[in-house]
Amino acid sequence: MYDEFCFVIDSRKVIPGCIFVAIKGEKTDGHLYVKDALSKGAKYAVVEKPVDAPKECLIRVDSTVDFLINTAWERIQRYEPFVIGITGSNGKTTTKELIYQSIGKELCFSNPGNFNTEIGLPLSIINHYRGERYLALEMAMNKFGDIARLCQIAQPDISVLLNVGTAHRGVAGSDQAILDGKLQIVEMMKPNGTAVVINDERILQRISTKSLVTFGYQKGDYQLMNYFYDDLCTIAAYKTINEIVQFQFRSIWNVGQLTNIAAVLAVLDLIKIKPSKDLIENFSPIQGRFKVFRHRDVFIIDDCYNASLESFKVAVETLRKLGKRSFAVVGSIKEQGIYSDQTHQELGKILECTDGVIVYNSEPEIDAMVCSKEILRTNDIEKIVSFLRKTIKPQDAILFKASRAVQMENVLAKYLEGDQ
Repeated sequence: MYDEFCFVIDSRKVIPGCIFVAIKGEKTDGHLYVKDALSKGAKYAVVEKPVDAPKECLIRVDSTVDFLINTAWERIQRYEPFVIGITGSNGKTTTKELIYQSIGKELCFSNPGNFNTEIGLPLSIINHYRGERYLALEMAMNKFGDIARLCQIAQPDISVLLNVGTAHRGVAGSDQAILDGKLQIVEMMKPNGTAVVINDERILQRISTKSLVTFGYQKGDYQLMNYFYDDLCTIAAYKTINEIVQFQFRSIWNVGQLTNIAAVLAVLDLIKIKPSKDLIENFSPIQGRFKVFRHRDVFIIDDCYNASLESFKVAVETLRKLGKRSFAVVGSIKEQGIYSDQTHQELGKILECTDGVIVYNSEPEIDAMVCSKEILRTNDIEKIVSFLRKTIKPQDAILFKASRAVQMENVLAKYLEGDQ
């Protein structure tokens, strides 16, 4: 019905002839910008309450979010694609991108990593899905019920459940609520669907489907058997149901990322697509999401995009394997709610195995962290950079990591400027 239209939810991004959808968010309400959107050339505005605008330009609905979801559902129903749904606390985007690239853009559609919510996912489908045979969809969860809602848009034929950790535990309410919510991707898949699930007893004991494939590190139907680093490359061996295969990745991958490759291999086997060794080995990690490089003879781990206890554990494990000495520049883990102090106390324990911890305390949650390896605590980026340049020696390794709101990338960018 709306095939010829582009949908936008930000009045600053209106283009002539589009449909503006007024979404009420936490910080503002799209209904306040309807007149602005129409004046910029939007043909229609979708609203759920009265606004001061010409009635012939308004599409009135009970819920603008439900309108997006239903419109995306109708688009998918028209083409009946094979849906691969992917969720987990860490690694969704990389896993989805590898599956998408392995199938090929001519046959597969995937949503961008930041379009994985009840608003972003339907927007990406409405605006960009054009009937490709496969959908590889990343599905994010903040609270219980989010995954079920996304599965209503596109019910998975294959449900991929990666690790279930503590990210967003404050928003979700508890670790149990996170587990319950993530499991909905399996519970909501098609009756003849297949679940590809990490080999974690806490998860597996909750799954009753007969069509189940497991993956894991040294366990499961598809296994990461072992791995090691050679300069800035990673060599890893995998056991599948058919063979043992080895990859030489052209970058450093942590054990969590490497384990998720086993899930990718499982999915490709299920849809009978032979994995491209060259594509997988040369896949480049997304900026800010555990990207390792060398800068003036120092190993840098750029993991600024986000943070959880689980991702910190695997990052520190890799950090210690890379350099002669290991240092971590860390900031707050956000969205932990009543668990924030506990989370940051546990973070301090994880960091005890490093040679030095620099705390960027621009956000208050990190104040609860105590670590005997702490050597500097400040919210002054210049002080951190000056300290690093005096302290770091050739062949050392530095991890930069915090939740996205901390903007740790600014610290890293400043450190990379100029000569040491």
